[in-house]
Amino acid sequence: MKKVYVLLMAVLLCAMMLSACGGGASGSPAVSENPLLIPPVNASRPDTSALAGGAGSATVPPLCSGAQDTNTAAYATEVVRLINVQRSNYNLTNLATQTNIRNAAQKHTIDMACHFFVSHTGSDNSLLEDRLDSFGYFWLVAGENIAAGYSTPSAVVTAWMNSTSGHRENILDPEYTEIGVGYVYNPNDTTRQYHYWTLDLGTR
Repeated sequence: MKKVYVLLMAVLLCAMMLSACGGGASGSPAVSENPLLIPPVNASRPDTSALAGGAGSATVPPLCSGAQDTNTAAYATEVVRLINVQRSNYNLTNLATQTNIRNAAQKHTIDMACHFFVSHTGSDNSLLEDRLDSFGYFWLVAGENIAAGYSTPSAVVTAWMNSTSGHRENILDPEYTEIGVGYVYNPNDTTRQYHYWTLDLGTR
């Protein structure tokens, strides 16, 4: 009876401390213990004559080994939906998804997820405006929110909306009309952020 009692206690402890007994369910996404937000950036051009008019020759690069974009389309759609819910709460018009701005966001997300960094400056020293221009997005004003470590659309949108660093202001800026969302999951991330997000906003 004593052996049975000890076995039952071990099973209970294992259930309470999954990590001590091999972790969670097989294949479950890793979750960052310290998700990151850094202040957003914004850019503007004084008038339409200053538009760069990029040729749109850039392409979204392939993922690095181990990185995954299986949920990118669904997660991006959900982020847009959640952001438009927030905007409707303030009687603001919905943002429309735009292909070029979305591709710019995804390219930057792949860059961050594959090089393990969180910054508005890409590994090639590109800035938000450079990336938008390279995909042929004709913009007058633009903004970018980025994040890492948030495993769901709801989590990252909530973090942006609760931020006091300008992320919320970007989302609720009535001047923006279009949106693009990037997401990549990289379980091999040595910084243990794993989930990378880019939200690009613009007006043409």
